[in-house]
Amino acid sequence: MKKWMILLSLLSSTLMANTQQNLTLYFIPSPKGMDWSSPANLALSAMKNRLSFKSRFMGHVFVELECGEKKELTGMVGKNFDYLTQLLINNRGLGILYHSFDGALEEKINIEKEIKELSEDNTRINFAQFKLNQGQCDRAITYLKEYREKNVDRYYGLANRPLYGEGAGCSAFGASFLEVTGVMDMDLKEAWSQTVNIPLAFAGPPIQDKGVNLLTLIFNGGSWAKDNEPHQKLMFWSPDRMYQWVKLKTSKMEQEKQFVVSEIRNLKGIVFDRSHLPAPASSIWLQQIDPKVKGQIH
Repeated sequence: MKKWMILLSLLSSTLMANTQQNLTLYFIPSPKGMDWSSPANLALSAMKNRLSFKSRFMGHVFVELECGEKKELTGMVGKNFDYLTQLLINNRGLGILYHSFDGALEEKINIEKEIKELSEDNTRINFAQFKLNQGQCDRAITYLKEYREKNVDRYYGLANRPLYGEGAGCSAFGASFLEVTGVMDMDLKEAWSQTVNIPLAFAGPPIQDKGVNLLTLIFNGGSWAKDNEPHQKLMFWSPDRMYQWVKLKTSKMEQEKQFVVSEIRNLKGIVFDRSHLPAPASSIWLQQIDPKVKGQIH
């Protein structure tokens, strides 16, 4: 009888291990921090981060899915992130925030190596994990599968909306999995995203044809546009805000009942249990509201 109990216990443990349903986002902040207080400060902080010669100088987000035996680890990246050329030669100004670079999904083997290296100095990486139910996990796997099949990853850009088939930046790609699985809430959206009014005076292509010199932006871009001034509103997801929010929540003073502080891959982060929420029944892909945008879903 005792042997049978041990065998059943082992089988139960194996089944539990094979039925893990988790969505994990790994957050890497920019080395020097991105200063979004004004257009000029944004341009200067981007240059400082680039000149730091550290990896992921704009910050980054990885996505890991564990749905039973199906395991995925990926992220969105620019294949030819020639932003200096776009700023200095093509004079995009703040229009670069709407520019689509050539993009691609990252390979699991490369990400695992990078996470291992960053875990040795885990002041530059943390995570938020969401425990899912089977329906939520299946939906996330389907989304990633169709994302690949539809080649949505061929476009990489901060303003691109992944669920509209426009491609994505790394942070929008990560956030889209929370939307697809129905675990995004207003608290997370407010904490992880930011909205600014892009002054049209400093926005070159593709917002408008007229180019904007980088020096003009640096010396004159002292503030974002007011609501009554000509502007284009930009909402984006920030790896820096994601990372700093998790860092704050893992501190002893900020720990809450809504999540638990845990460790994964020797990294410190937080774990939410959202498995009680129903998987959304709506279509994964949203209607493309601008037919001129590249990468629309047909």
